[in-house]
Amino acid sequence: LHGVIPPPQPAKSEPAAVEGGSPAVRGSSKKAGRASSTARAPAVIPKTPPMPRVVLLRLIVASATAGAVAVALVARTLARVYVWETSDSLYINDGLLQPTSSKVQFNLGITYMQMQEWDLAVEALIRCAWADPLSSLPFYRIGQIEILRGRYETAEQYLASALDKFGASLMVRDEEVFHDLAVAMFQNGKHAAAETRLRVALQINPDFAKGWNNLACAMISRSLHDATRALRKAVSLAPENPQYWANLALLAQHTGDPATASGAWRRAQELWPAIPEPQDCTWEFAPAG
Repeated sequence: LHGVIPPPQPAKSEPAAVEGGSPAVRGSSKKAGRASSTARAPAVIPKTPPMPRVVLLRLIVASATAGAVAVALVARTLARVYVWETSDSLYINDGLLQPTSSKVQFNLGITYMQMQEWDLAVEALIRCAWADPLSSLPFYRIGQIEILRGRYETAEQYLASALDKFGASLMVRDEEVFHDLAVAMFQNGKHAAAETRLRVALQINPDFAKGWNNLACAMISRSLHDATRALRKAVSLAPENPQYWANLALLAQHTGDPATASGAWRRAQELWPAIPEPQDCTWEFAPAG
């Protein structure tokens, strides 16, 4: 070689090759210079054009709408969970939404009746009667409510109205209507009429234990022996009822039958140890389901 390649210099410019130097060496120097120039060139980043204002507003509106829909769905789900939480809440909600439906108002009335919300129950049952004037059911149930409230005159009126529609679909046993009317009549001092209604109920259903017990109570002033026979029938049909045994013990004592009185009272205490000693024949009023 005729020339010498000088050592690298800190100068910024590309070093020149010595004249007469090796072609290979000179070529390498040029390539290194071009590579160095390329590495130092800054990268050009294209600028993103700004989003149009209309598009931005649409995105904001869409997001807000989606949020509102989500909130509404959550609220609706929570409301449905509450409505379907119990059968009572379902009946009450339906009753508020369908005030002219006879069936819905009847179910609402029964729901309030079971909750002992007497006024609300009567209001719903009256709406049921207006929606279906031929049905005896609302009159029957209102009569029961009035008995539970001690309003026997009003109870008698509603129960008599239920019997005026006798033959309609009651959805309860027919003997229950006659029985409940007898309860109201007896409390209103109409003892003979009450006994007649009870006998009709027992003709419809001879195995009506509650009817036999209450017939005995209705007959005490007329015939203690007939009343005692009725109570024997009641305890034979429902031997698990302590009140019937207590009534039998009381009547047997008054008819001079101490053995029956003692045995009946002992059985009553076995069934209900805390049962109070009877002072009078106790009627049973348990509204039919």
